[in-house]
Amino acid sequence: MSAKAGGSVRLRKRVTAGAVLAVAVLALNACGASTVNERSKPTITLEQARKQVDDYLAAVLAALPVKPKNSLGDFSDLECEANDVGPHGRTQTGRGYDFGDVPAAAKAEAVTAYRTFLTGQGFQPVQDPPNFHNDWIKLRNPKDQFLATLDGVAETSHDLTLRVGSPCVWPKGTPPA
Repeated sequence: MSAKAGGSVRLRKRVTAGAVLAVAVLALNACGASTVNERSKPTITLEQARKQVDDYLAAVLAALPVKPKNSLGDFSDLECEANDVGPHGRTQTGRGYDFGDVPAAAKAEAVTAYRTFLTGQGFQPVQDPPNFHNDWIKLRNPKDQFLATLDGVAETSHDLTLRVGSPCVWPKGTPPA
């Protein structure tokens, strides 16, 4: 297998692992809403969430000293887990960028710029459970619950990726009747 093909496989595995993690995190915190009443309230629309994801991505990319090699593609829309509290039908969306194999010094600069910029915008660190994957830095905006993840930050990592995801939203902004 060529080095390029091996990198592509690693990137796909990382993106898949990120998507699985996103679903698991949503199941654990149900997008910040803990009751049926909270989950039944109107939200922004899915289109508004996509626009906000792109706005956050553009702002973060402008603040980073490294530039992406390519986009991770179209939006990934996932149905939010209702955790037996209901209601079903909410969606989370997100997308990001791949920077490829970034040299250690540039990666360290990118990590600092990422943290500095987003914490300056009010984002706060998200703590993973003990002994969990520590190859990423996750920051959440407490005002709107959007989550930014810089993955591949460990010295041994080869692919650096940035992803922004929305909280759970009703696709049309209100629960179905």
